[in-house]
Amino acid sequence: MTLRISTPTHEGVYQGSKYLKFQVLCDQHELSSLFDVLKPFWIYQLTGLNDGVPIDQDYFLKEYESWIEGLKMGRLPTDADLRRLLACAFTAEVDALWKQEVPGHRFIIKIAKPVVQVQAHFFTYSSIDGVFRPMTMGQESIFWGLQFSFPQIYQDPKTMELLEVDESPNAELFQKIKQWVRDTTRATPFVVDGKKTNVPIRLGKNCFSWIDKHPQLKKISVYAG
Repeated sequence: MTLRISTPTHEGVYQGSKYLKFQVLCDQHELSSLFDVLKPFWIYQLTGLNDGVPIDQDYFLKEYESWIEGLKMGRLPTDADLRRLLACAFTAEVDALWKQEVPGHRFIIKIAKPVVQVQAHFFTYSSIDGVFRPMTMGQESIFWGLQFSFPQIYQDPKTMELLEVDESPNAELFQKIKQWVRDTTRATPFVVDGKKTNVPIRLGKNCFSWIDKHPQLKKISVYAG
């Protein structure tokens, strides 16, 4: 899929709001099954400069697999590992993205209308109030797979009109992710000081057998599964 080359002056600035979100730690086989359900779709890097072409889906799966296999051995993905897939767009619509050229024939990928935004996910746990907080960053953040998000409202970049997201290929893409989350994952049962709490962040069914090896959970004596 080839994105059009354009400029902010012509395209305007996209803004989305009221995001629906799923935070999921699944294994590589479960993520591969999601990709099979979503096809055809394309993945584009939303951070930094790149060559303006889609990320190969097999490459994405291989990178994610390295994160998961490391976790199984008690090893966290490094910042360099995460940076390669830091924030991406999943899209089934060619006109939902465009690219801005910068010197050196490199590009910045921009959003024109709603896409599924995917990024590495971290959460924190506070022993003070006993609350698990998804998508929070800091020294004590715990790596937990990926976050998938999609807006319910967005501002048209050209007219500035606020629009509800209606039926579209990318809205359908997110609905497929929603169904996959229901079928393939479970709300995570965390145990702290002998007390069990179900948290909305999700854990793939294949992960329950090894999640006790997660080094950051072991460090704070929180158990999952």
